[in-house]
Amino acid sequence: MARIIVVGAGSAGCIVAARLGEDHDVVLLEGGPDWQGTETGDRLASANWMDAMVSPEAFDPGLLATRLEGDAPRQYHRGRGVGGSSSVNAMLALPGLPRDYDRWAEHFGLNEWSWEAVAPTFERLRADLVATQPEDYTPMDRALVEAAGVLGMTTGVDTLTPDNGAGTLWRNADENGRRSSAEAYLRPAVAAGRVELRTDSRVERLLREGDAVVGVVLVDGTELRADQVVLAAGTIETPAILLRSGCDRPGVGKGLQDHPAASILLSLRPGHQEVREGKPCINAVVRASSSVEYGDIHLLPMQGALSESSPQHHAVVMAAVMTVTSTGEVRLNPDDPSGPPVIAERMLTTERDRQVMREAVDLARRVLETPPFQEIVEEAFIDAAGTPVSALDDPEAYEAWLSSSIGDYFHAVGTARMGRADDPDAVVDQRGRVLGLDNVRVIDCSIIPEVPAANTHLPVVMVAERLSAALLEDLATSTTEGATDRVLSV
Repeated sequence: MARIIVVGAGSAGCIVAARLGEDHDVVLLEGGPDWQGTETGDRLASANWMDAMVSPEAFDPGLLATRLEGDAPRQYHRGRGVGGSSSVNAMLALPGLPRDYDRWAEHFGLNEWSWEAVAPTFERLRADLVATQPEDYTPMDRALVEAAGVLGMTTGVDTLTPDNGAGTLWRNADENGRRSSAEAYLRPAVAAGRVELRTDSRVERLLREGDAVVGVVLVDGTELRADQVVLAAGTIETPAILLRSGCDRPGVGKGLQDHPAASILLSLRPGHQEVREGKPCINAVVRASSSVEYGDIHLLPMQGALSESSPQHHAVVMAAVMTVTSTGEVRLNPDDPSGPPVIAERMLTTERDRQVMREAVDLARRVLETPPFQEIVEEAFIDAAGTPVSALDDPEAYEAWLSSSIGDYFHAVGTARMGRADDPDAVVDQRGRVLGLDNVRVIDCSIIPEVPAANTHLPVVMVAERLSAALLEDLATSTTEGATDRVLSV
């Protein structure tokens, strides 16, 4: 039985710890608290994402990011505490498009991550998902689906398929509310004594003896030794730990990607403004194709407001670019290497991404002009000051709006990506093993080489399930050669 330290109790780490704990001695280290049994925990358990978004203590404090090249840093929303970002996300479950994974195989030499290879795992995960019935749609959900039909799009699509059109979103939730990785995987494992969970235990760096990793060092200097270390600290903190540990792969921290999103604020007419307590505020999506590629635009409706505006808004339509070519980076702060990393997302730096963003915004405007939205919307505007949507007709105003308000979808990936050993930008191999170091793996969203056209929680669950099984296989083998020769088949 191996002693394994898993770093990070987020979307991936809870799964990894639970799976490995079935056969090995597992300690799960989480830098934040456990919110269970607190008022914050009660809000995070809600099926309404807005209850999480108004819980600032559940997000990593002091973590800032620039979205576009040269803009001012703004807060970066990353979940803090047990469950990580799976405890504060919108619970939306999408696998991405088959071409996303086939690109991983074709462009990065990841033959074990093609759609054919990963589809069976997604199919198994489907059994744990739920979907809101159309009769329980919010006014915004209903208007979006009906507007898509007015514009000639297909409606009633199964959003777990790659079909374009409008349909109901699946969620990681049940009748009791949120089902984060903590609820679904970790809590039963801890209750059964298979995993030791230590909160408020932030890892500073790996404990190394040459190229062998023999444990971790916490920020307070405590050394914890283990036979294997799994980094599951996420796209921001995992590369920071590797950098502080002297990992010399040039790709560490590079390749950061996220989905850029632009929001149009809506003042709704009386009778359509209600926000249902504890009920999902986003239940539908429109997937559309730009002039560049298939299925690379999403429109999401949100019933509710997360900020103040004048006039008051009651809902939001979000337009997002789902296939991204721009990349950013995560690096250590030279003035505080142990503190929050410096995040430069550099979204919309390629002409392709900017073109698709414009087409996504134009589609959102066309949707808002249809009768289903005209019936419920009193006024549409693009900022807290109430600037009308028509201002976007001016190219300069459009560019200024992007610079000041473009957001991300909290779907960051790619800062410790998978690849071949001869790929200088690769940090781990197909089984998550850090290239150039022994006894350490990365199993989280940082290893994803390109962001899929999906909310990333479900793809991360897929990655965690497959690579947990791979690690268990490798631990069961007696030689490194045997582990290398096997094919990842889970």
